[in-house]
Amino acid sequence: MASDGEDITVTPAESVVSATDTEDEETDTPALQSDVNSDEEELDVEEVPATVEDAEMDELMKQLEDYTPTIPDALTMHALKTAGFCTVDPKIVRLISVSAQKFISDIANDALQHCKTRTTNIQHSSGHSSSKDKKNPKDRKYTLAMEDLVPALADHGITMRKPQYFV
Repeated sequence: MASDGEDITVTPAESVVSATDTEDEETDTPALQSDVNSDEEELDVEEVPATVEDAEMDELMKQLEDYTPTIPDALTMHALKTAGFCTVDPKIVRLISVSAQKFISDIANDALQHCKTRTTNIQHSSGHSSSKDKKNPKDRKYTLAMEDLVPALADHGITMRKPQYFV
């Protein structure tokens, strides 16, 4: 060994010798390591999540195995392949299917709220209401219209416009 401040020159032959010396030292220890590994193989150890988030994620993945989303997995896989994301893991495909379903239902719910506020504003501004308009709000049927869908999509960051020939 060289002391501090001393230059060392090592020939290629010396470096090979020093490398084989370290290999010999490493070959002595595998016998001890195999004994330790055999003890580990005999024990059944259950993995415990390190954090609360890991535990929640494991629970979610277990629940996704039994859940059948509205958007079929085959459709999700096709959309993913079209976008350039190929996966064979069914858990990831199911998670994306559920996420897409949630996204679509949020937009539809927002559009319904816009429709309800629009129809109540129209009724109050007209000043008169017929016997048809006095129905129970739960009995009323709503139609999804572009004028309700456009603001709902805008709330989620999607800009949608009618083509000029429809205007």
